Amino acid sequence: MQKTLLLILIFACSFGFSQKKSSKDFDLLLKKSEINQKKALWFQDLPQYNEDSTDYYFEKSKKMLQHYPAFFGLELAKIYYNQSYFYSLTNTLSSSDSLAKIGWSHLGKCPKRNKNQQFEYDFLTHWSLVKRKKGENKESLELFSKAILIANDFKTEEQKAKVFADKGNFYQRTTISNEQKYALSYLQKSCFFYEKLGAKNRPNELNLVYSALIGYYTERNVDSLFYYSNKMHSILKYIKAPQKHAWYYACLGRDLITYPLNGAKTIPPEQYNKGKAYIIKALDILEKYKIEKNTINPYAYGLLADLYMNEKKYDLAIINYEKSYQGYKLLNDDKGASDINMFIAKAYHKKGDLTTALQYYTQYFNKTIKFEKEANERGLRESELQVNLLQQEKEINQKENQLYLFLVLLVIIFIILTLLIRNFRLKQKSNKKLAELNDNLETKNHLLDAKNAENELLLREIHHRVKNNLEVVSSLLALQSAQIDDATTKDAMTEGQNRVNSIGIVHQKLYQGTNLGAVEMKDYFLNLSESILDSFGAEQRIDLKLAMENLDLDIDTAVPLGLIVNELLTNCIKYAFPKGEKGTITIKLHKQDNNILRLEVADNGVGKSGIIHGTGFGGQLVSLLTQQLNGTMTEENQNGTSLIFDFKMKAA
Repeated sequence: MQKTLLLILIFACSFGFSQKKSSKDFDLLLKKSEINQKKALWFQDLPQYNEDSTDYYFEKSKKMLQHYPAFFGLELAKIYYNQSYFYSLTNTLSSSDSLAKIGWSHLGKCPKRNKNQQFEYDFLTHWSLVKRKKGENKESLELFSKAILIANDFKTEEQKAKVFADKGNFYQRTTISNEQKYALSYLQKSCFFYEKLGAKNRPNELNLVYSALIGYYTERNVDSLFYYSNKMHSILKYIKAPQKHAWYYACLGRDLITYPLNGAKTIPPEQYNKGKAYIIKALDILEKYKIEKNTINPYAYGLLADLYMNEKKYDLAIINYEKSYQGYKLLNDDKGASDINMFIAKAYHKKGDLTTALQYYTQYFNKTIKFEKEANERGLRESELQVNLLQQEKEINQKENQLYLFLVLLVIIFIILTLLIRNFRLKQKSNKKLAELNDNLETKNHLLDAKNAENELLLREIHHRVKNNLEVVSSLLALQSAQIDDATTKDAMTEGQNRVNSIGIVHQKLYQGTNLGAVEMKDYFLNLSESILDSFGAEQRIDLKLAMENLDLDIDTAVPLGLIVNELLTNCIKYAFPKGEKGTITIKLHKQDNNILRLEVADNGVGKSGIIHGTGFGGQLVSLLTQQLNGTMTEENQNGTSLIFDFKMKAA
């Protein structure tokens, strides 16, 4: 037994000595690893960009160090960070997330003397962005909060500028209106600093800031949008990542085909063609460097297909929508692929292939129901968890601040009693610390407000999806109507389609507006009326007048009013102006002093009544909706027909 133990001990010792390496060996290993990592980074840049070579040298660089993680923890973390960043550009987000997780574990094992706060901050902000792109908002917020805590120790102007840029980018991506003012302020501060250093010295930092500012001003200010787009173009020669070039040209092309320039009301053909050329250029860049796994690819193909739809080249539109669909499938983005099915359905519908259009509409509708349920459940759950987490952090932080302030006051009182000169100096130091604590608290409050507003963002998304589903139902009714020959049945289908549209427009106004709880009725009635006139082909012969001021009403009132107006307009078009006669329809809506809401729909037609005394579904629907709103209805027949409704509103 003793002999056996002795042999084991001898073997263990000899194995240990065989594994031992000198410091020179480690230095040589590290140098070889750094050479391979530099090659990996070199192959990420233009013009020699090559994804396979980049992966090969990253793996080779890691392999040299991974047997000694305790010794090379920081170096391994940097390799994993750079590889994760590269994968995030190719939109292989799951792989990027996994690499970041491994890299962070290596960083956690490093001894304190090897800690690098700037690197830890950069690592966390990158990882936070990957999580946000994946839709994991809770995890993204946690990582970003950790990064901000580290940033509180930053001293230099350049470090602060980087934090401003990251905060601005983070807040801009939340798409929450309350956070946009913070996003713009931070981005402008960072932009001013980096522009002083020059694009040649800080191209990647300026690229981040300009990209975020372009995102901020999209749909806000066309002049500012193209101003920063031109700024981005001026630094492209210093940007080495081809994905960023493709992103720029795809976004520029999208903006040129969307927004008229220089105060014009329409987009001239030369601007339209220029935008189309830029979108094709973005796709050419991706094809040249064999970049397939990137969201720019399906997005640009979708833009190109939209252009062909506008040009009524439906076969080309379908081809490009199919490419967009395949691109989203390659990224495992089932939601993006499903949305493209709706556009393919519309293209086949316009082409006249109703059978194929119906197949794609059905696929989209079935998938959307599943995505809605999953997204709503996950969004509400994550939002609740994030709000609770931040509330706990805020309460803990407040208690710590209160204790700290109490101790500081005691110290100040003691110093006042001992030495007035030292008291003055310590007061200055105390005020500085208090300012830092207030900055920290302000940051956490901003993040908490952002998460409290997540429910608002979720509600906006729900309204958007309800509108899309109603649009699908309307399209299905239109397809069914196209196959019906009986005129009466066809009219009934058209009226049903208009009723669905009237509800869909309400949800569209809610998610597009700034107030999720109310609908601006004048704009709503205008859109609704134009839709109804278009469905009957009556735009040229019916003059529509809206004699009302801007008025906001809640959705429970707006939907019934919309359905009532839908029925009355339909009735006027069908009966008030027979044989294609021209005429005028006037809609009035206003609140009276006695808390009464008055709606009046009048025409100058032949004076035929069809609502009050009618026995059809439309008349029954108007009566039921009037009762639902606690209202009354009267009819006048002078120079046409006027229907007047008085609704008793609930007291505010």
